[in-house]
Amino acid sequence: MAEFRDDLDLCGWRVRSAIAIPELRQWQGADRAPDIEIEIGDVPALTSPVLKTPMAEVDASGRVKFGVQGVVDYLVEDGRRIRIDSTVPLDAPEVRLFLLGSGLGFLCHQRGLLPLHAATADIDGEAILLAGASGAGKSTLAAAFLRHGYPVLSDDVSPLDLSGETPLILPSVERLRLWSDSVAHARWHEDELERCRAGLEKFALRVAPNQSIRPLPPRAIFYLRRQSDPSGGSSFQRMRGAVAAEEFQRQIYRWRTLTTMVGEGAARVRCALAAACIARHYVLERPLRFDDLDRTVDDIVATVRASR
Repeated sequence: MAEFRDDLDLCGWRVRSAIAIPELRQWQGADRAPDIEIEIGDVPALTSPVLKTPMAEVDASGRVKFGVQGVVDYLVEDGRRIRIDSTVPLDAPEVRLFLLGSGLGFLCHQRGLLPLHAATADIDGEAILLAGASGAGKSTLAAAFLRHGYPVLSDDVSPLDLSGETPLILPSVERLRLWSDSVAHARWHEDELERCRAGLEKFALRVAPNQSIRPLPPRAIFYLRRQSDPSGGSSFQRMRGAVAAEEFQRQIYRWRTLTTMVGEGAARVRCALAAACIARHYVLERPLRFDDLDRTVDDIVATVRASR
């Protein structure tokens, strides 16, 4: 049987993959050599890791081994290759779950991009980031933006490219991951969606490919917080200077990997420069009520437009 190969588009990179990844669109760019190759093979432990956590190892050359014990392991090298060693079937959703989450984050670090733990929506041709820890409601709010007709560039990892004259947020994965209560509120049906992982009440909605999606300059970032008074409404607080930079740094996906690769000082400088390229930083406190989602979308859009 011939080996499977598919050419896909991730962040504008040509990805040649040995597994099917339906969350990514087909490559339609120039006929050039692949920027990234995803292959299948053995993933041994790194011989001399300089960083070791329960999930990941990083060596002095910046190679990253990560995975979930007994499920799947990955090796990310040189910002150009990802090797997968899986004990579950390669078409199992968890293989793509970790590949397009942590795998994308590590790949960004190796390629000199900053991966932000944020969903991103397109408002009037500018990138608006919705940042926060897991469970803050990024994906649910992104789904509300989508229902209002605003394109969504990413769901969980938003790569920020500072290499050109204009900083850009790159479009990444065309899917939203929602918990079962958010699925029910959106009136989607769980049996029509893919479960993100066996036993996990979280489901993946594949967003229809939008050919108009393109890299966008970042305009504003909203740090999502849960409103302490469940009966209250949403509130916005502008952040500036060092306070905004510190909050921004907390949103860097796999921060310890970045500091291991470039050093603590260089990582902080890079984050400060990146934070300064985003014109508006806000803390958004809101009640986690589905009935307030539409109003929250309207308030964010109005806040962004009023800041111009």
